Amino acid sequence: MAATILNGFLETVASRWALLFLRGAFTLREWRARRRLRATELGSLTPYVDLWRHAAEEIAAEFVALPGGLCEVRLGERVTRTWEQLVMLDDPVTLRIAGDKAFVHQLLASHGLPVPVYRRFHWTRLGAAAAFVREQGEPCVVKPRCGTGGGAGVTTGVRTATDLTLAAAYAAMYSAELLVERQVPGDCYRLLYLDGTLLDAVRRHLPRVTGDGRSTIAQLIAAENRRRGRVAQRAVVDSLPADLDCRWALRAAGWSLRAVPPAGREVVVRGATRWGGEADNESVRAILGGPLIAEGARAAAALGVRLAGVDVMTSDPGRGLRASGGVITEVNTTPGLHYHYQVRNREAMVPVAVSILRSLLGGGANGPARALELEARACSRP
Repeated sequence: MAATILNGFLETVASRWALLFLRGAFTLREWRARRRLRATELGSLTPYVDLWRHAAEEIAAEFVALPGGLCEVRLGERVTRTWEQLVMLDDPVTLRIAGDKAFVHQLLASHGLPVPVYRRFHWTRLGAAAAFVREQGEPCVVKPRCGTGGGAGVTTGVRTATDLTLAAAYAAMYSAELLVERQVPGDCYRLLYLDGTLLDAVRRHLPRVTGDGRSTIAQLIAAENRRRGRVAQRAVVDSLPADLDCRWALRAAGWSLRAVPPAGREVVVRGATRWGGEADNESVRAILGGPLIAEGARAAAALGVRLAGVDVMTSDPGRGLRASGGVITEVNTTPGLHYHYQVRNREAMVPVAVSILRSLLGGGANGPARALELEARACSRP
């Protein structure tokens, strides 16, 4: 009996040391990757400065570029400042509340809004999470419970206990408390709301590369990253990492990083949309049904968020989430605005920053309500 207890204790200690080692390895790898991509990341400041400059011109406001990518916009006696997508709308308490993904799921569910089936767990205690993955019989998603945004620490396609261990160690770089969710099929839509009014909606396709019949998928990803690096001064771009999410997305389709796809064959290289480029995004405001628009507005209102990027997974955006089997996966309180500008159907692009500035600065002669009405009409044009 004593030997059994001792063996169990030693196994627990060994497994926790293994998790600590994995987390350390992922942390070192992430640090090295950030060093390699630093030039690209710094280049991403310029597109947002241009975005706010053009929005200020649209409302005849004075624009001043401040150091470090900060922007100041004046209209009459009113002034506001921005930094990248950050604006002076929602307060820090609201941002903190919305940053807790488990609390957001609970709150939305209490308001009758569909959310993914999920379970909370600590990254060093995987038993309940492993049982959850087995019970689902479908791929799952592991993500930090709080403290992140923009897809940091998220891994999709988790199917086995080994997958879970690796994904948990990766997510633990950002938070010791994690979530595991059942992965919901369908397309990802980002619905952008300002004070309850839908400004725009973007369908975000999974990132992909196209085979040339000679290059491996790893080489195709490297070539795409070089291309993205060249456009970093005029577009917000992120390099595609060959991480767990990438490897498991390839695995699900029968590929690997060493595989050579035929010429013209498109290969999805991630299970999460966060690393998509302009070719992967399209403005789709006109195809959204009233029930889905209302559900997104309810999600933003439940959290008390003025500027909200509501992410939904659904197979039919023309219907409500319960009717389509869709869910709300996240409510973003500092949503990236560049997704609404960097779309492949440029004729449908909605200049959302204009409405945001009008709201911040009082809307000029027309007022914020009139500005939002005009923006909504622009969204509805075919």
